[in-house]
Amino acid sequence: MTAGAWRPLGFLLLMLGFGLRLDSEWQGVASALLGFGAVAGGAGLWALRRETAGGAFVPPASRR
Repeated sequence: MTAGAWRPLGFLLLMLGFGLRLDSEWQGVASALLGFGAVAGGAGLWALRRETAGGAFVPPASRR
């Protein structure tokens, strides 16, 4: 999966986890969703960093 797919998935899992955490007695499922959401969001941010590494800045003169 690409970075564009991991981040929304992570956000969705986090929001479901927070919703269950606030609203019901499904604390175990909510904790699992929060954990998986955090991992998926982190994987998406890590993949985004790898895709855009060095793309936004001009390299130093020594590396040109």
